[in-house]
Amino acid sequence: MRELLRDGTYLRYWLAVVVSFLGDGIVRVTVIYIMAGLSDSPALLIALAVVAQLLPAGALGAFVGPLVDRISPRVLLVGADLARIVIVLLMIICVHSAGGLLALILLEGIGRAVFETARMAAIPKVVGGHNIGAAIALFQSTVQTVNLIGPLIGGALIAVAGTRIIFVLDAVTFAVSAVLLGSLAVLRGATTTAGGPGAYLSSLRTGAGEVLRIPSLRLVAWAMVPVMLAMGVFTTNINVQLLDDFRLPPFDYGLGQGMVGGGAIVGALLGPTLIRRYSLNALLAAAVALFAVALLVLWPIDATWPAGGTVAVVMWCALAGLATSLVQVPVANILLRDLPEDLRGRGIALLNAVMVNFTVLGVILGGVLADTAGSTLSLVLAGAVLVPPAIVLAATDREVAGPLLSGVNPRS
Repeated sequence: MRELLRDGTYLRYWLAVVVSFLGDGIVRVTVIYIMAGLSDSPALLIALAVVAQLLPAGALGAFVGPLVDRISPRVLLVGADLARIVIVLLMIICVHSAGGLLALILLEGIGRAVFETARMAAIPKVVGGHNIGAAIALFQSTVQTVNLIGPLIGGALIAVAGTRIIFVLDAVTFAVSAVLLGSLAVLRGATTTAGGPGAYLSSLRTGAGEVLRIPSLRLVAWAMVPVMLAMGVFTTNINVQLLDDFRLPPFDYGLGQGMVGGGAIVGALLGPTLIRRYSLNALLAAAVALFAVALLVLWPIDATWPAGGTVAVVMWCALAGLATSLVQVPVANILLRDLPEDLRGRGIALLNAVMVNFTVLGVILGGVLADTAGSTLSLVLAGAVLVPPAIVLAATDREVAGPLLSGVNPRS
């Protein structure tokens, strides 16, 4: 990782992503805070704000893919940052309008969907001869760290400076990101020659079929459906579990959330070492199994609470954070390894859309299950759902490893 950060091109790219993601984290907590104050019954508005933040990546993600394949990554990345400068500044005049703010949150989510797809697809261009696995791990550990500190910074700024100045500062983060990304000549060229609307529609129609004809990507797409449903259930119910079931006081609750983020950072940092030692399929199977175990062990912890004390709870939080992060490491590497360059944008956008949509569905399902069965049973059931895909992924890895170990090419 040190070698990557000594590369001037990669360093500028990495700093741009850090600054842009920091802006995202700050504005995310700010708009939820504003929404909570616009109604005497804030739960609905907060839920709408969260859905508005996630919806563009799920609903429009697949439509971004052909653009990423046919337009210069630099144009898309810088354009997404510049568009979000305008959007967050417009939020200043909509702080008293729930409808106006929701519309702007949706637009900001579209910009983020374009930025994130183009960022992932551009990694091989930026990394060059360096290790892609190390680059992905550095990005993931950075994003996990930013996701941890961004809301903390946002909360502190709300208390000290108020919400309007936050939107100005957020616009500055996007401007800095745009300048850094605009300086990268390596991002100038598009993958294919741009065409008219007919070419775009044809690219959109054929992209999904071509991506899903690749066996490893088809397997990942199938396996990630239950995983992202479980992620959504976990996202919805961990707060309920910590606050209502375990009834943690504020400090212990913050410690538990911090351990989730800390575990996620550790998982991202372990990624390069694990990728060098194990196949990506084996690593994905192990990560899904670990996530299943992390959710299933909640049952005895909850049944004996408070015998295990806060230590047992925060260790469970760290294990869950570690597992969720480790799942993402092999998925990202499989995508960049197996997607042909001319399909990279469409493939990343398509699979991201699948994952986001099922995460949103899991969030909704998690809320329903929490109301009917309780948060503990919801999380344990989500863990049970992960057992079959973990077994299938492990079996698939053995099927591939067997011919390789015997010297037979499994594609022949």
